Amino acid sequence: MPIFSCMSTHAATSDLVPTEYIPLPEVLIAPPDAITPYVAYGVNYDNNLLRLPNSATAQAMGIGSSLSDFSRRAEAGVVADERIGQQHLSANLNVAKVDYNRFTALDHLDKNASANWNWHLGNHVEGNVGANYAQGLTPFVDFHLLQANIRTQVNEYIDGSWLFHPSWRVNAGLVHSDLSYDLSSQAPLNNTQNQALLGLDYLAISGSTVGLQLRHIRANFPNPQQDGGLSVANSYDQNELKAKIDWLFSGKTRFHFLGGWVDRKQDAFSVRNFSGFNSRVSADWSPTGKIDLTVAAWREIGAVDDLTTVYSLNRGASFGASWNYSEKIRLVAQYKYEKRDFSHSTDSGLLGTDPNDVLHNMALTLVYKPTLRWEFQLSGSRSTQSSANATGGYTSNAVMLNTRFLF
Repeated sequence: MPIFSCMSTHAATSDLVPTEYIPLPEVLIAPPDAITPYVAYGVNYDNNLLRLPNSATAQAMGIGSSLSDFSRRAEAGVVADERIGQQHLSANLNVAKVDYNRFTALDHLDKNASANWNWHLGNHVEGNVGANYAQGLTPFVDFHLLQANIRTQVNEYIDGSWLFHPSWRVNAGLVHSDLSYDLSSQAPLNNTQNQALLGLDYLAISGSTVGLQLRHIRANFPNPQQDGGLSVANSYDQNELKAKIDWLFSGKTRFHFLGGWVDRKQDAFSVRNFSGFNSRVSADWSPTGKIDLTVAAWREIGAVDDLTTVYSLNRGASFGASWNYSEKIRLVAQYKYEKRDFSHSTDSGLLGTDPNDVLHNMALTLVYKPTLRWEFQLSGSRSTQSSANATGGYTSNAVMLNTRFLF
């Protein structure tokens, strides 16, 4: 389970406390104008690694009655940051070897690479060009077999914005992504997506931003799914019109909103089409110089790559709090609730029955930095799933200890 990661400026989140990733990922920020090697090592204990309902399910799989396992992760990488005039180049490359004590069939290599060019043309035109590559084990939330289900994700993007007036900015972007799995049983989930975005923003003197954005997505699933004797095509087109608000309420409080109409049309089986309102709202608050808080809520359709359904309508909320006790010690608490409704994907009667569920994730993380280049991270987490399917659901508790050193 990867803990340390590197995020380019293009991909970085504005949330003060990331609540989408539990436990907390420690983002690696490259030292400016330097090429910096680093190493990391971590030990993880999970009392239900495969996210199974109970020990009887494990026995039926032939893996014994115990659900728990230890894993070790050894990582080496290099991160680069370079500024040439207005241009900013950043990159990260790392490889990690992950080994398990009991479930050795899951032993694998994680491979990650990213590069971003934050380009500028004068003072009014700028954007990003970059790519990300990630290869690793598929999470067990929706895939529970004792097989090394290696997933490879590739994203390539280009975007730009033009400040054509002190208060107005137009922006556009293109994204191409590929998702593929090593297991032949997962081949129907392989897909490519092409996204195009066009937006217009109003920049207030206060620092707030209000805008509109149009997005078109074309998703192609080249391998049809088999449901008995029926071949199911999962490709679709999606169009979005959303309002975007970034409200700087005060020097300590910021609100974010992205919401609007989403229309998805399947190439086949129109009963699975979706048309409705999607939204996500969040707020960041720093009541003191040492405490940061983040809250979020959402209602949106989401891709579920590891299930046989096409998508789910997700309703959720999250909370994160960070306490910087000192320059060396930081404590982070996180909680996330999400209810996933797959009925739009299963109303056709295809692809099985409705697997609606509710997910709860929480974690407490202690970060200790004895020096500027050496860091330790200790996390305890709990994850639960309540499923409408009588054979589903799980409870998992985990403890992770990781350390990283930059040379």
